[in-house]
Formats: sequence, structure tokens, C-alpha cells
Amino acid sequence: MAPMAVPLSPGRPAASSSKLITGGGHVRSASVPCGTHPVMMDVEAQLVALRAWTSNPGPNPLSLAHVRALLCVLDELLHLPLAHRALASSCAAGDGLLDGFLVLADAFGTFLAALLALRHHAADLRAALRRRDAAKLASAARAQRQVGRELEHLAAAVAREAARCARASMLASSDEELEVPRTVAEAVNDTAAASAAVFSEVGAVADAAAALASPASSSPKKRLPPLSSTRSSSKEQREAAALGKLQELEQCIGELESESEKVFRSLVQTRVSLLNIHTPTF
Repeated sequence: MAPMAVPLSPGRPAASSSKLITGGGHVRSASVPCGTHPVMMDVEAQLVALRAWTSNPGPNPLSLAHVRALLCVLDELLHLPLAHRALASSCAAGDGLLDGFLVLADAFGTFLAALLALRHHAADLRAALRRRDAAKLASAARAQRQVGRELEHLAAAVAREAARCARASMLASSDEELEVPRTVAEAVNDTAAASAAVFSEVGAVADAAAALASPASSSPKKRLPPLSSTRSSSKEQREAAALGKLQELEQCIGELESESEKVFRSLVQTRVSLLNIHTPTF
């Protein structure tokens, strides 16, 4: 799996990480009335929806729908003259935002590589379960758990680094030009928090599937013996549960690969839009 271009350290990001930038609320500049623009209002509405999902994802902990919706309206905002004026006036703020979107794009590139690895390991685990091959089962389970740990580290890194970039952008903005940079910085931070939640959840599902597929009593050095009449029921139930969890993981992978690719492209496009603001062509 290709490494992300930010330092990785273990740990799960807190659900309240969006407060790193805003203190839990949206601070406005009374001198800049651009918050009344319909597109700005759409961005703010999507930020609220994304924060609500991150705090309580409910039955859809692996959804990237709110992230995609935010990035869609954010791209509209970055094409408005008011955004060009506000962002072009502060190179330092723009640098922080560019760095933030680079962190996010790198994270999703790494996530896509992790999904590909998990697809391979899950297929190996399923095949080993059906053949009752303990050695291959142990090897595939270890590999899948390793990817799960890397996803946990990735989640912590993207939340931490995106928050750092967003803070740097805010510190570089004056009161008179605060509204648009603040909104874009919030988008960086909240996208990172939501993405981190998804990365962590995928890692947890992968680890749970590996744990079910490799009971501690299994020996990695020999094939499992045929099921005895006294133990067949419990073993069959565990294997069925493991196969079900692997199927759940593979379904998640299939859905997330497509969604993550779209998010990755949106992040790259957003960064291009920011670059165009700071390096206009004549």
C-alpha cells in the first residue's frame, strides 16, 4: 500500500475534531456580507449536515455521500468572483488551504490502495476458510489486520494534518477577508474528520472479519482436521459468521472504491481551482 505523504501515528480521531477550527460554531465577519450568497449558504448547510453525520453516522457509517455533496457545492463557491477576491488577497491563507487539500487527496489515494489490498486479503481468507487451510488462513488474517491498523493510523494522520493546515489558513486571514477562507478551511477540517471516521470504520470491519476467520485455537502449521460430530456445529457457525463478515467487507469495499475515487477526483479538482485563483492566467 502506497504511503501517505504525511507522518502516520496510531490513534482514532475524536468525533469532535471539527471544533479544532471553529470551536463548534461558525464565526462570521460582519464586514463581509458574502455569507448571504446562495452558494455560500449551500456550503454552510452541507457543513452542518456533514458534522451531524460525523457525530452520529447511524446505520451508514461507511457513507461518503455528505463528503461528496460538500465538495460539489464548494467547487461552485470557488468559481464565484467573491471567492476569487477573498482568496486571492491572501497568499498565506491560500497556501494553507492548498496544503489541506493535498493532505486530503493523498489520504484518499492511500485509502484506495488499502481497499485494493483488503479486497485481495478478503478473497484469500474466504478461500482458506472454505478449504480449511489453517496456514493460509493465519497468513491472510495477519495481512488483513495489518491493513486495518494502517487505516487507523491514516485516520489519525489525516484528521491531525488537515486541522493543522486549516488553522494555518485561518491565522493568515485578516478580519476583512475572513468569511470565504474560514468556510473553505472548515470544509478541509470537516472533510478530514468525516473521512477519518470512514477509514477507521473500514479498519474495524477488516479486523473483525480477520478475528472471526482465525480463531486462536487454529494452528498455522497444518491443515485443520475434519469436523468431529461434537464440535461441528460451533465450528460451522463460526465459519458461517466469518464468511458473512467477509462478504460484508467485500460489499463495503465495492461501494467505497467507486465513491472514494469520485471524492479523490473532486479533491484534486478543488485544489486545481484554488491554484487557478492564486496563479491566474492572462
